[in-house]
Amino acid sequence: MIDRRTLLLMSMALLPASASAASRRLSPSPQTVDYGPARLDIYTLAGENSLPVILFIHGGAWRAGNRTNVDVKPGFLLDNGFCFVSIGYRMLPEADVATQANDVEQAYRYVRANIAGYGGDPNRIAVMGHSAGSHLAALTGLRGGLPASRRWF
Repeated sequence: MIDRRTLLLMSMALLPASASAASRRLSPSPQTVDYGPARLDIYTLAGENSLPVILFIHGGAWRAGNRTNVDVKPGFLLDNGFCFVSIGYRMLPEADVATQANDVEQAYRYVRANIAGYGGDPNRIAVMGHSAGSHLAALTGLRGGLPASRRWF
């Protein structure tokens, strides 16, 4: 049996050449929301309901980067039936890593409580991150701060 990660990697390798052109287009405009300690961007399609949600945590060595560092992820995921949320969090040195993890958990709670109003399914949230964002996703997941998130790895 093939696991989801292998399936995803294989399907991306088999994308038609037109997918490359589509990925070069600009990302759709998000709806920006203040969730408490920072802001998050919600990318969704009007009129959709119960879409699975990808919650993205940006990288930047815990001291740089921001929620807008998403490249083509929102467009690609919207085209494939997902709602995409990119979160910001407070940076070093003002906020230590434990505080950043708390920010991630607070953003997750906000998304879970409010995403249905944007067409997302609060019971189908997958968390992903890049670099420091991956660390924060793993840290918060391991300490139990992301209840009911999907573990697709």
